[in-house]
Amino acid sequence: MKKYLLLFLSLLLVSQVALSKNFYRYKDRDGRLIVKDYLPSEAVMVGYEVINEEGRVLERVPAALTAEEKEAELIKQQQLEALQKKQVEERRRDILLMRQYKTIEDIQRTEKNQTAALRANIDLLDSHNSSLTKKLEELQGRAANFERQGKAVPKNTLKEIEATKSQIKTNKASIVRYENKIKAIEEQFQNDLIRFKELQALQLIERNRTNGNSVSNSSVYSCPDKPACDKAWKFAQIFAHENASNKLEIVTDTLIVTGKAQNENQVSLSITRIPGEADNMQIVMEVGCHTSEAGAKLCSSQEVINLKNQFIDYLTERESL
Repeated sequence: MKKYLLLFLSLLLVSQVALSKNFYRYKDRDGRLIVKDYLPSEAVMVGYEVINEEGRVLERVPAALTAEEKEAELIKQQQLEALQKKQVEERRRDILLMRQYKTIEDIQRTEKNQTAALRANIDLLDSHNSSLTKKLEELQGRAANFERQGKAVPKNTLKEIEATKSQIKTNKASIVRYENKIKAIEEQFQNDLIRFKELQALQLIERNRTNGNSVSNSSVYSCPDKPACDKAWKFAQIFAHENASNKLEIVTDTLIVTGKAQNENQVSLSITRIPGEADNMQIVMEVGCHTSEAGAKLCSSQEVINLKNQFIDYLTERESL
């Protein structure tokens, strides 16, 4: 009997749900609230609410997009997809960059190897042009002698002069192409070097957070905003010039690198500027030492610890200047 009662109640509930009717509520162009038991085209254009018999809102449907809005939405979606694709590609390049190189010297060595053949070609062309220029002067001198004697310059001599001029011009064009290739390679490796140091600095900051600021041979200075960081960056360059053992080799808006330590008593500095959380930025200084046992001992000494602390103090003291 209970089974039949439950079945009856279930069927009754289903029938009530099936018989319940939804309505469509919207405002017309005059701002009047309209309720219909069917979906008018006007409601689709302006947006509407689906309500039940008790007036409870079941769903809110926004207004249909105009042709211009659809076009804008499509463009926005395409830009978002392009940005996501770019970010994926950048992450892929970052991974490859960190796998391929261990130090900035590796990057500089690879750059030198890639441009060496191009520079050799330029040297050969320069040498060839020097020879051709001498030959051209001799040919032009020979032609001048014929003209002084009132004789016609032989056609073969004229052809040889034109051919020599053409070859010199061709060689110069080739030199320009090689120089442009070298410039493009140098720019790419400069970008790779800067990004490599940024990624290293980010790794150091993350290890600082994980290990409680105990990462050796590095210091992290935080500046509240870009103007403050611009000022601190100028002082960072002065600090590197005054405290590194060798001269500055790379100075950009985001990277300062001094010459590599040449003996066990020298230190090198690498300073990187990277975006931080919110609007602040961070300046990370790394201290490098000679690749020897004595160099490693120097890098773990109180002298280097003091240098790291001096860097933070140096920038902090100049915040108000």
